[in-house]
Amino acid sequence: MARKLTLFRIGIALASMLLGLCLVPGCTDPGSAENGAGLRTITVQLNWFPEPEFGGFYAAKERGIFEKAGFDVQLIKGGADVPAPQLVASGRVDFAVVSAPQLVTIRARGGKATAVFASFQTAPRAMVVQRDSDFETLKELWESDATVMAQDGLVFIRWLNSIYDGSKLKFVPYAGSSAPFVEGKVGAMQAFATAEPVQLEVDGVMIRVFVVGDTGYNPYDGVVAVNDSLLKSEPELVARFTAAVRDGWASYLAQPGPINDVINKLNPDLKPTVLKLAASKLSAFVESDVTRSNGLGWMTGGRWGDLLKQLQAVGEISEAEAGSIGRLFVNPSAKSSGGF
Repeated sequence: MARKLTLFRIGIALASMLLGLCLVPGCTDPGSAENGAGLRTITVQLNWFPEPEFGGFYAAKERGIFEKAGFDVQLIKGGADVPAPQLVASGRVDFAVVSAPQLVTIRARGGKATAVFASFQTAPRAMVVQRDSDFETLKELWESDATVMAQDGLVFIRWLNSIYDGSKLKFVPYAGSSAPFVEGKVGAMQAFATAEPVQLEVDGVMIRVFVVGDTGYNPYDGVVAVNDSLLKSEPELVARFTAAVRDGWASYLAQPGPINDVINKLNPDLKPTVLKLAASKLSAFVESDVTRSNGLGWMTGGRWGDLLKQLQAVGEISEAEAGSIGRLFVNPSAKSSGGF
């Protein structure tokens, strides 16, 4: 999933165009009407193809959790060319799944979207090396002269360069295929810890996974962002939807098998063994001490504040932008009737 950020910086330049246009197939106007069954139609733009990282959303849809909350939810699949942050910030969809750095950047550029749920409490961005390599730690890798398959310039890459001396590394683009890594043509590759490493493990490739979050750069991911106009005009609706997402994630973590079957039909490239193993690894990233106390998806101001400082440190946003960025998140109440 680290591949999702490849075109984000290009997409930022197109954000203003999306105010009046819908540039991706299947994109619809935000839900504002009831369907024939009296359910409110809600559009949710995913930022990649159907995978277990969206298991909570598919569980909520397939198990009637969204319907019980009064929604007919359209889950729109993403891809490398789908600018999910821009679509929600421009109001072309009601909600979108984005990363926390993407949300900060889009708001710094004038986009109007707010986080209401964070699926991933531990950032799953990672680097992968072969098990028999000389690299025992991420620091050892980064301060070597290895060839790394990653998009040089991504925020987490710049973060690693800010804490380690990566001047000797050689970067080659990551196009979504792990073949160069498996064939030994590169010494390491970027990854989403619950995606590429799982496929490699199922394929019998012995690897080590270095999670970037362990270095101190640990932004939320799988963030549910809502268009600010909808949040302002219908906060109760946003709260009900967020509560349904939370219940969907709890349902998926407890019983992922049947939902994996649905995901497999939507994305046949993901085999059942991959889906099963990926689902088994999700709880370590989705759950935390904070979510055990407050409910799945809960966010803290401290984490968002740390991210703002780190994005300034790597030059992603300016001090002035950080100071004028406004409210980045609100939390659903897991202990009341779905209010904020």
